[in-house]
Amino acid sequence: MNHPATKPQTGWLARWTSLHTAWLLFAPPAVLVGLRWVLQLSPDRLPGTPALPLAPVSVPSGWVELFWPLALAALVLLAGGWLLRRLGGRRAASLLGLLWVLLWLGGSAALLQRHLNEQGLFLRDAAAPGEAPRPGAVLAQVLSSQFKPPSLRSMGGTALVLQVPGLPEPHRLLLNEPQAAQIKRGDTLALAFSPGRFRGLFVIDWRVVQPAATLPAVSASPSLIIKP
Repeated sequence: MNHPATKPQTGWLARWTSLHTAWLLFAPPAVLVGLRWVLQLSPDRLPGTPALPLAPVSVPSGWVELFWPLALAALVLLAGGWLLRRLGGRRAASLLGLLWVLLWLGGSAALLQRHLNEQGLFLRDAAAPGEAPRPGAVLAQVLSSQFKPPSLRSMGGTALVLQVPGLPEPHRLLLNEPQAAQIKRGDTLALAFSPGRFRGLFVIDWRVVQPAATLPAVSASPSLIIKP
């Protein structure tokens, strides 16, 4: 039985070589790695410690939130198989290459957005023991305190879960100062906040206080919290 001849490729597909494939595979990740290196280098030239992000504690509320990554991965595989059968190998590969580039460019854009969001926010100098909280600080209750070892993504430190007035759900805060290791569950922290340029809250000052002695000097009004 004679098989029909394969239709020759035309246009840019005909001029595609293994060198173009190598550029497609390695150039987008190289852009993200280079951007990360530049962004990490720039704060090292500025005095001060970057402000600490205050992030909500995410707790899965059902089986959908637990298994959606697996469902998404299965959907991607099914879509890839359908495109391969529908468009053919070369056309499907070109579409996957475009998605590959967009994925890494999106990651680079998110990295730059996060840097700009935190630009200019610095943590104030650590307070002396017994020093009164700054005016306008907000009292936060420590719900849990746990040591977090250093990793490739973080320097580690004391991971706190806080209940902050004005915020509906608990929030987490990572402190890497040595004195933070003494914070325990039930303690009260006086926090000063600053909003990010685009979103989120950042802690620019913190200290452990004794609620009975300092409540008159510290306001815990929810109006002081800037909504993320």
